[in-house]
Amino acid sequence: MAKILGILAVIVIVIVLLMTPAVQNLIAETLFSPFEEKVPETAVFKLTRGLQVAANGGTITNFTLDTPSLEDLSPGGTVLQQVLNTSELPSASSSASRYGVPWLVWQHGELKGVQTYEVQMSYEVRVNAHVWDIDAGSSANLSDIPYPLKGAYLHDEWKIVVANPAIEAKAASLVGQEKDVYTNLYSIYHWVVDNIRYPASPRLGDPATSVDTLASKVGDCDDQSILFCALARAAGIPAWLQLGALFDPTDGSWNGHGWVQTYIPLVGGGGQYVIIDTVNHDFLVYKPNRIVEYTDDGNEAHLHDYYYSFSYSYVTESYSPGQGPEYLETFTSVSYQPSQAKVSLGSIFS
Repeated sequence: MAKILGILAVIVIVIVLLMTPAVQNLIAETLFSPFEEKVPETAVFKLTRGLQVAANGGTITNFTLDTPSLEDLSPGGTVLQQVLNTSELPSASSSASRYGVPWLVWQHGELKGVQTYEVQMSYEVRVNAHVWDIDAGSSANLSDIPYPLKGAYLHDEWKIVVANPAIEAKAASLVGQEKDVYTNLYSIYHWVVDNIRYPASPRLGDPATSVDTLASKVGDCDDQSILFCALARAAGIPAWLQLGALFDPTDGSWNGHGWVQTYIPLVGGGGQYVIIDTVNHDFLVYKPNRIVEYTDDGNEAHLHDYYYSFSYSYVTESYSPGQGPEYLETFTSVSYQPSQAKVSLGSIFS
């Protein structure tokens, strides 16, 4: 009898210990942590961005380079990007606000033969990880989305073609009669991830329209994001492009990148601006591996302006047929300092 009572006492003690937060956290960390993806809580990057113009054997009479200046980013009060330092060499010819965004402009005269002109911008940026704790239970409905966002981000915009039978039909098939914003975004996200293939080789030139990517089922980061925006807009959810560059810590490289920003209204009022990146399978997750250069404001002329930072005049007869000036944009990593503290992104099986 005494032995049984002793065993029962031990069981009771174990149960009590298991109920304490410290022990529960230890168990969770031991059992589930290996199956969760974790990223640094924050990271500080130093990098350079180069813009190069080459006469390419002919004569450029004059040209202009322009690009938005890097800014702090805190959508809805969530601090994602803090610009610690920037510099340009040579200094910009002018700097002014262009549709609410600080813009740098370099103007240059003649360039000919093998001559080149290069601008080098240096950035030091702190990027913070963030996971939006939103689900179908906390998300409100389409009718709760603020009207200013609907006015800015539900229409056709350059390559984001919304008013198209194929786009409208696909959006309707994905969301049905569902009004919950989170659920509809999740449905669109998974369809794009499961059905749009990344191209085997980089595609040059303009991004594809949403209609073309839907038809081909192939698209890079811009193409997939443009398609996502079109499907979301057709479903009544404002969604827009965010553009910048992505860091790959495995080889220390930076490459231009594009993804989606949208808004989820919350039960009880208010809402949150969130990030969706179909190419990297990030749904409501912001990893500290990117910089934001430009956030689409819904005006297609402004979006087009971002994509075309090089404009020029040249002597046509100085080039062979099919030839002309060349423009190259590069990113180079200088340093990467991730924090020791980590943020869990959830189960790797989700």
